[in-house]
Amino acid sequence: MKVRRLLTLLAVGLVLTACNNSDDDMPKPPPSGQEGNNNNANANTAFTNYSRRMEMPRLQGDAMSLFRVKTVPTYGVNYCYEFDCLQRATRWIAFRWDIDNSVDNNIGRSEMWDEDTQIPEPYRVTLDDHRSNGFDRGHMLASEDRQNSREANAQTFLMSNIHPQYNSFNASPFVWGNMENYVRRFYLNWTPKKNAQDTIYAVKGGTIGTQGGSIAPDDQILMRTAKGLIVPKYFFMAFLYKNTQASQGGYKAIAFWVEHTNGTDRTSGNDLKKYVISIDSLETLTGIDFFCNLPDDIEKVVESNCTPKAWGFQ
Repeated sequence: MKVRRLLTLLAVGLVLTACNNSDDDMPKPPPSGQEGNNNNANANTAFTNYSRRMEMPRLQGDAMSLFRVKTVPTYGVNYCYEFDCLQRATRWIAFRWDIDNSVDNNIGRSEMWDEDTQIPEPYRVTLDDHRSNGFDRGHMLASEDRQNSREANAQTFLMSNIHPQYNSFNASPFVWGNMENYVRRFYLNWTPKKNAQDTIYAVKGGTIGTQGGSIAPDDQILMRTAKGLIVPKYFFMAFLYKNTQASQGGYKAIAFWVEHTNGTDRTSGNDLKKYVISIDSLETLTGIDFFCNLPDDIEKVVESNCTPKAWGFQ
């Protein structure tokens, strides 16, 4: 019994040592990357410039969490994410669509599936972990949303950007793929007509059983694979649109919340409205504080309101 207790303490110590965050882990930011934090009581304060980007949720910041950033030479930040070492799973992926990264250079799918070396090896998810388990390797930041460069696309195939998903959930014409297509088309159709500088700030993920939110941790997980990977029971998307045409100070927001099922849900187009909720409602469900770097007065209004019509729904 004493030996077992000692081994447990050593294991916990290894987690606390390996799963730590420091600015040394981050790529060096450009001098002008900081955003938000104006009259904002809950803005991120660690990892200046990266964590204060507008797409960022509030970092959990505990000893089991890793905050990581993927960058490319052409435009800087490709996406950010928070990884739970204890669960060996990513809590969320945060990224944006803007004039720099939404360019379609017809890169295609790199298929460069690989482990993420920014995660310490004891907690890293490998390609072998995903093999022959009956699930797709489901992208959070979709390959189709990074067609601007080969390197940006390749980063979407890292295991830190992947959750196990049923094929009849993940791929078009099924519901997750249809949600991705809907928002992508909305942005690409709207921006050229209105303002080329418009931006969508996005957060996507699956529930991995961490504390917080109105759903008990055990009820957030559908199952674990034979190699211990979490299969989320729910998936979510949160979007904040900044443009000069919108009300509420130039911002509008929307979220999607959908149960992960092995059915044949082909919901698309206007019918996707049934999965729409407000950002406030998504925060209640997940315990994640989305878009925490918005000034408080804007955040309060934008996150509590949800107007599907403003996002093209009838």
